[in-house]
Formats: sequence, structure tokens, C-alpha cells
Amino acid sequence: MSENGSNEKKTEYSFSDFIEDEIRDSAFKVSIKRTRVVPHLIVILIPVIFYAMFYGFFLMLDESGLSGYTGMFIFVLFIIQLMGIFFFLYNCGKEVVVSGRGIVIRRFFIIHESFSVDDVHECVVVTGLVTGGRIHEQYNKAVIRYGEGKTFTLEDNLFRGWSMLVRYMEMNGKVTMADGRGILSKKLDEMLKK
Repeated sequence: MSENGSNEKKTEYSFSDFIEDEIRDSAFKVSIKRTRVVPHLIVILIPVIFYAMFYGFFLMLDESGLSGYTGMFIFVLFIIQLMGIFFFLYNCGKEVVVSGRGIVIRRFFIIHESFSVDDVHECVVVTGLVTGGRIHEQYNKAVIRYGEGKTFTLEDNLFRGWSMLVRYMEMNGKVTMADGRGILSKKLDEMLKK
């Protein structure tokens, strides 16, 4: 056999060969962190526990002719439980499975959609976001735009495997960065850089 034959083994790899091999062999799943499932379940259970604890009080209100208040309390508890169920299905029902160049997205536990990474228009990574409320937590968000105007959003504080998905999109040239901080934070950074 000649030294330049087609059966010659490749002994050196360039950086681009490594990236192509890494992309081709990618197989991972992005799903909700287990520690984030518990608060969702608590929001669903609180109205049931509250109703069980105050059942005697509701009966007393009915007997005293104030059944309108009982109905109002039960309605509020029902709305809170519906919101808890919605957020449980919305957040816990999200999942992304990547295998090679194929991507499968799951929403609400039952809606599945599959497409290729070539169908992704862009993956906008928004950094520096802060949660509202009393406890402020910094997080980043990835917004995947694909198909005909479809979007899929994942936050790094809720989902494990988020950074792998962003790296995967980056290797495929789909990532664009966006600064999600407030105007005041951006102005302070500009002043400190000067």
C-alpha cells in the first residue's frame, strides 16, 4: 500500500475537527432541577391544607348566614391552586433532549416537537436578570427561536443542563448575547469603566 493511500489513519486533529466531533456526539437532556419541583408541589398543596384546617370555620360561617364569605374564600383557594397547577405543568413539564443534530422539545409533559439544530434561527442568551420579590436571585435566560416564529425559553436557575444547551447552540453558531440588566446597572458599569 502506498503511504498516501485512502486507508491512512488520521493522526492529527485540528480544533475545528474536535468541535465537529463534539457536536456530532452530543447527547444530553435539559430538565427541571429536582429542588425546584418541591416549591411547585407546595403551592398546589397549600390551598388543600388551608381548606382542611379551616373547614370548621367555613361551616360556622355557613351556619351564621355568611355563606357568601365561605364561597369567596373557597374561590380564592381554588384560583391559587389552579395557578399552582399551571406553573407546575409549565415549568416542570419543560424538557429539551439533544441527540446529535436533532432536538426534541417537550411542553406541559405531553406536547412534543422535534426539529434539527439547522431549524434554529437563534438562541438569545439574556444575562444579568434578577428575580422580583423579597429574595433576589440572579439568573440567565436562553430564548430559542426556531421554525416559523416559535420560541422556547429556559432559565439557568430552574433547569439543569442549561449551560450544556447554550454551549451546544454556541458551537452551532446560533448564540447571540443580550444584557438583561436594568438601565441603572448599565450606566454604573459605564461610569466605573471610565
